[in-house]
Amino acid sequence: MSTGAIIALAGGGTLLVAAGLIWMVLWLRRSYLAEEKVSLARLHEELPKRGWTFAERDDSILEFCNRQYRDYYRPNPFQPFVGPPKVKAARNVITGIHRGRPFLAAVLDSYFRGEHAALRCIWVRTPAIRPGLSVHRAPALASTVNTALGWTIRSGDPELDRKFQISADDEAFAAIVLNPALTRFLLADEREFRGFQLVGDQFDVMDPINDHRDPAELIPALDLRCDILDRIPSNAWA
Repeated sequence: MSTGAIIALAGGGTLLVAAGLIWMVLWLRRSYLAEEKVSLARLHEELPKRGWTFAERDDSILEFCNRQYRDYYRPNPFQPFVGPPKVKAARNVITGIHRGRPFLAAVLDSYFRGEHAALRCIWVRTPAIRPGLSVHRAPALASTVNTALGWTIRSGDPELDRKFQISADDEAFAAIVLNPALTRFLLADEREFRGFQLVGDQFDVMDPINDHRDPAELIPALDLRCDILDRIPSNAWA
């Protein structure tokens, strides 16, 4: 086969691959837009029934969000000089009340760790501001090492301490929150989530959410947050 034929075949193959990639990108884009249309239709159906509000962009919450991050941010022990996120814009903002608790769900366009990032939040407000608390799943070895270094604490429940890593600004408050009812829930609940965190008076869960605008995802996410808060005794907020 001549050199020209080889070049022609190679060039043709490259064009076919490029065409395939372009087709895939367009197909994914059309699929995303179709799913987005369905999600928004569901949302606009739920808004009046639930008394929720929705805005494609609402920068009036930026001061609140930045204050949350600024006042309650806890640096990663391995990155002590990395500051809190700086929120530049708030998109797809949903606010309302679910099971008697005010909530805020949004995508926050932020600058964090030297990069621009879209941070999704589904925050449920707690009755009062309390010390920071983070409880998340972690390998047993990592949890043991971090506890030995003084970066995390133990709850006193061997199984919980083996599966979860606990970071708390106040151990007494953490002990109240991680009572037997909540401990049993965290160990037994089969929903997919990695843990939760309390920052100021905003409570969030580390769960996989594809599109918070879709009530089929947002409502179960809010239920999970409320299920956890329901198991925290009232004296934790007194």
